[in-house]
Amino acid sequence: MAKFLLIASAIAVTSAFQFPDGLLTEDMKERMVNNTKGIYWAPQIESLGEPVLLAEGAQRPAVIVHGMGDSGTNAGMKSICATVPKKYPGMFVLCSTTADGASSITQRLPKQLAAFTAEVRSHPELAKGFNAVGLSQGNYLLETYIALVNDPPVFNFVSICGPLEGEASCPSNLAFELICPLWKLDPYGAPLAFSSYWKNTKDQATFKTKSPVGGLADVLNARDTKNATVANNFKSLNTLVLIEATEDTMIVPKESAQFGMWAWGKSGKDAPIVAMKDSEGYKGDWIGLKTLDEAGKIHTSSFVGEHIRFTSQFWDETVLPYLGNQFE
Repeated sequence: MAKFLLIASAIAVTSAFQFPDGLLTEDMKERMVNNTKGIYWAPQIESLGEPVLLAEGAQRPAVIVHGMGDSGTNAGMKSICATVPKKYPGMFVLCSTTADGASSITQRLPKQLAAFTAEVRSHPELAKGFNAVGLSQGNYLLETYIALVNDPPVFNFVSICGPLEGEASCPSNLAFELICPLWKLDPYGAPLAFSSYWKNTKDQATFKTKSPVGGLADVLNARDTKNATVANNFKSLNTLVLIEATEDTMIVPKESAQFGMWAWGKSGKDAPIVAMKDSEGYKGDWIGLKTLDEAGKIHTSSFVGEHIRFTSQFWDETVLPYLGNQFE
């Protein structure tokens, strides 16, 4: 922490800051991961209810993506992924291991996206498309995949506590204790995944120009020049499911999980929230949200509690049904 603060103080006397080699030591990376453990890793989920039989060979496979600091091989993620073939016997599920552990924090999103795309394409079972479920930051990776790649295509996208409209404050919690001091040195350019979906709501013009290539401004199609491919990729979704935790302290503001955000020019807990349907992006159909909504393809839900602390019952009753479909 002292090293971060020393470097941060240097920013005041230089206008061209470059991150020094070795700033993120292995010890710091390990501490970052440990700080996300527990409340911010996927919960352990039990399989409930009776199996549902789908036509053999026609089941649409599923991909499940972990959040910041977590790994596809951790107990919580393994338990979640295991519920899919138990509910739908024979269904293929990929418990993504892209950017496991510290890489999910320190690896920039374009590199994560390339790795995730390669991971998906390495499985022939996914070649015709898949349903996708994200937890926390994993949703931003999926959102980026849909916007900029979507080949093979996503059918149903279920987002649980995702920073879909961005993160507008560095969260004040243990998980970000080491991340925030580093991120503050260069919010849009820090060597952190977080910088890709950072949105300073006090300054819309800077967001449009400084959001990194392949970052949030591109994913939300928010730059002045629009990308028709982004909108078309989202419009191709069968269903977009937006799930919010009522007491979320990781997604700031928590309404970002349902494409809400603080109003431009404002920030902080007392800033007004612009709901999805009142936003510029929705009204302009920048990524196809209006089209999806008017077709009845956007579903919203919430659970009482903290970030991704959903129950086995919620998972079984709210999430798994969106995975129970098959190719025609």
